[in-house]
Amino acid sequence: MPSRRRSRERALQMTYQWEVGGGEPDKVVADFFGALAKEGPTEVDPFAESLFRQVSSDCEALDAVIRRHSKRWSLERIARVLRSLLRLAISELHTGQTPAQVVIDEALEIGKRYVGDESTAFLNGILEAARKEFEQSGSAAGADGRRKAYARTKGQARPERPGRRRKRDATEHG
Repeated sequence: MPSRRRSRERALQMTYQWEVGGGEPDKVVADFFGALAKEGPTEVDPFAESLFRQVSSDCEALDAVIRRHSKRWSLERIARVLRSLLRLAISELHTGQTPAQVVIDEALEIGKRYVGDESTAFLNGILEAARKEFEQSGSAAGADGRRKAYARTKGQARPERPGRRRKRDATEHG
C-alpha cells in the first residue's frame, strides 16, 4: 500500500490525464494503473482511485469553489496541473475525512514538486478560503478532522477539547 502522499500524487496524475485527454473516468483509471503495471509490479491504489473519482464526479462544483476564491484569475488562466491539484485538495477538504491542515500541507508539498515554489502562496490562499467556507457551512473537516455541525461566530468561546489544558487568563492566579 503506497503512502497517502504517493496516493495523492497518483490521483493528481489521473486528474491531469483526465483533464488533458478527456474520456471516461473508468478508462483513465484502467489506463493509469495499466501503465504502472508495465513499469513493474504494482497494486491498484484504492485511495488514489477514490480521490480521482470524487474529482471527476464533482468537477463543476469544485470549479465553482475555485472561481469564488481565485481573485482576478479565471479558471482557464490557472495552469492545468495547478487546477488539477486545487480540485483534488478542495474535494478532499469537502469530504472531511482528513484533517483540513493535513490536506492543505500535503497539497502545498505536492504543488512545490509539480508546479514550483512560486505557486504555493496562490494555492494556500485558495485552499484556506475554501476551508473557511466549508467550516462555516458545516460541510467539511475542522481542525480535528471530524465534521463540524456548528458554526463559530464572533464573540463565542471556542469549545474545549478533552485532554487540552486551558491557557490561564491574565487575571487568574495560581
